[in-house]
Amino acid sequence: MTLARGHLLIIGITALNYAIMLVYSTPTLLSAAEGLLPFDMRVMGYSVEDATQYVTTITPEGRLFYLEIQQMLDTFFPTLLALSLMVALFRLAPKLPVLYLFPVAGALFDYYENAAVAQILLTNAPDQGLVEMASLLTGLKFASISISVLAILWFWRKRKADA
Repeated sequence: MTLARGHLLIIGITALNYAIMLVYSTPTLLSAAEGLLPFDMRVMGYSVEDATQYVTTITPEGRLFYLEIQQMLDTFFPTLLALSLMVALFRLAPKLPVLYLFPVAGALFDYYENAAVAQILLTNAPDQGLVEMASLLTGLKFASISISVLAILWFWRKRKADA
């Protein structure tokens, strides 16, 4: 299998995982929490008040779904996304392996975020330090992924212009 085909396969699996979250778990969580966004979708982070509102609003069934189904799906997604981004960066900028740190960091931030969110979901009065850490991890995850995507777009555009 060529690198290009392998990359397409990784992208396809990543997209499938994301699609399942988008059409199945996200609507379920939104419904269970009266429309409140799940923690890991709050790009700008969240406060202790936001976290308390979420854990007191979400139904017990929704909380269990978040802890079991959503977190299981989000166990695979960070690694798949990191691989997709890393291969794209390798293909576009093979002489800059330092760029691979951003997708790897994004995945690590996502995994730590998931652990913190699980702890938040296990209480009705989330600890301020835990919420602040989880919110910071959410922001760092999105920043790392954004830097990766912007680098890919920049190198892709540069390659297109040089051709």
